[in-house]
Formats: sequence, C-alpha cells, structure tokens
Amino acid sequence: MLTVDVTPDGHGDCIRSVQEANGGDAASRRGDFSPSSQQMFVKPHEERLEIGKFRDLLRKGRSDHQNSGIPSSESSKSCEGQGAFPLHQCRVKDGGSDARRFDKMQPSPVLYYSRQNDCLRTEVERLFFAKIFPESFAFAEQAFGTGPPDAINLWIGDERSVSSMHKDHYENLFYVCSGKKEFILCPPSDVLFLHEKDFPSGTFCPVFENKEVRGTCNERERSHWAVVADDKTDDRKHSGKTKTKWIEPDIKNFMEHDSHNNSEYPMLSHAHPMKIFLSEGEMLYIPSLWYHRVTQTCETVGVNYWYDMKFDSPQWVYFNFLQNLKRIPREDTHG
Repeated sequence: MLTVDVTPDGHGDCIRSVQEANGGDAASRRGDFSPSSQQMFVKPHEERLEIGKFRDLLRKGRSDHQNSGIPSSESSKSCEGQGAFPLHQCRVKDGGSDARRFDKMQPSPVLYYSRQNDCLRTEVERLFFAKIFPESFAFAEQAFGTGPPDAINLWIGDERSVSSMHKDHYENLFYVCSGKKEFILCPPSDVLFLHEKDFPSGTFCPVFENKEVRGTCNERERSHWAVVADDKTDDRKHSGKTKTKWIEPDIKNFMEHDSHNNSEYPMLSHAHPMKIFLSEGEMLYIPSLWYHRVTQTCETVGVNYWYDMKFDSPQWVYFNFLQNLKRIPREDTHG
C-alpha cells in the first residue's frame, strides 16, 4: 500500500485562498461563506492506495486532463488566482474515505506519490531490498561528511503535479528513473527576495455528499474540496492555529510573465531563478538550503537521497543572518 498525496489541481503544500463559513461547518454545507478570503498554507489530502489503483487513477486523471483540451503547458500553472476553497473547522465526517469515489470526481483529482519520509526504505521496502537502487553513494558520503543518507524517497507523478518553491535542510541528490523533471532553483541568499512568511495551515479534504435527485426517490453523490484548519495544542492545553513559514508567489509565473514591476511582490525581481530540466538517467545535486520548485513534463519516476547538512557550517550561519536581517524594521531616515 502507498500513502498518496491527492489534490484538486496538483498543487499541494502551497498557499491557497480559503473562505470561512458564516456560522461554522453547518453554514459551509449550505454554501454560506464570508465574502472575504484569507491566505493559508494547505497540505495535500493523503489516501492509502494499492500501487495498481494508484497507477490507474493517475493515468485516468491524466487522460481526462488531456481530453479536456487544456494545453499541456497549462498543466503545472500557478495556483495563484484559482479561486477560494471553503474552510472547515473540523474534519468532515463522511463515513471514511473510499478510493473508488475518486473515479467519479469531476474534474479528476491529481495524485502524486511524494512521501518524503524515507518511503523507499519503509513503505516500498521490497523495491529497496531488491537492490534496484543503491543504498548510498561513496562520493556523497565523502563530500558531505555526514554518513549514509537520512532518507531515500520515491517520487511518481505527471505534469499536473507541482512542488512549490521550498528549501530542505539536506544535501539532495535527485535521480530520474524515467520521464523528465523540471527544477527551478534559487540560491539561499534569495531568502531576502522570495516573500517568505508565516501562514495559518490546513489540509485538503474531499467532501462527498448524497443529494436527492428532484422528482425521484434516488440520491446522487456530489463532491467538492474543502480545507480543514490545523490546530495545535501545547503542554498547557492551549489551542491555537498552526502556522507554517512558506513562499506565497510562484516563481515560475514571475519568470514566464517577466513581472519585474510586480507591485504585490516587489522584491521578487531581485531573485536569481534558474530552470533546469533533468532527463532519464541524469542526477542533480541540490545543495542544502537552496530553494527549489519541482514539476514534471510527463509521467515521471524519480528517487532522491537526503544527506544531513552540517549545521555548524558557514552557510548555515550566513543563511540565518540573512533571515534575521529581513526581519529588521526599516527606520525613518528623514527625522
């Protein structure tokens, strides 16, 4: 069984617009939402699927998307401006999730296997122990000086799936087994320009409801996507909203539209993005703390090795200096 990320449009772990209901979840079911929206960091819904079912749903969704007439160049477009999702304060009780329901959802949801939790050695360990993939790379252990990899992850998805711009505290070796990956990289020094800040966080949730068909005794199941707010509880039992530091603007949208006069994200024009395509049989080294946005140009299988970074390194000290530098308020120099 695989734990698969499922989203309405392929964008998980990114900033989305959400609308809160006027009067809680009951009002949400009636469609009574506040006219204003808020920005929230939203994680994908997770679904347990057999690998054959995952493959079938992935390819069905891709086929439906291609038959819809939407150009392939639009598959990994930004999630900016795609409308707001209803916000639920608690997880919807729908009797449990059923993978067969995803067959009927319109438009088809986007599935992406991207566990990032050492899944090759834990969830699909049969592949790892079959010696298809190396356990480590001697040159990497020698160069990084931190021993064997902390995690080895398997990635399976297509051009509809996007990992938005983020950084990892790992030295990252990414290898493409089949297909083609697209990476957009920014150096750690761009932390000053990427508009990274704290957002309340939530998780996508598919909502399935049975609606009576007018004039008959039959019911028809309808579905939509909602966002469930994440709550945290500290040792003193005080609840509060969970927050996640993330980057709001989509760097690819900025690159493709040459938005150097963007008033909403003015510092973005000072960033240094670079686009790299990685084909089957090629490996890319992404240094720790380098920002990266990732998608695919077709159905793609990849594997990556995370080696721990050295937290006593000059680059970690410099990166933290830059992070704190951007928090210093500007003083009035006209006094």
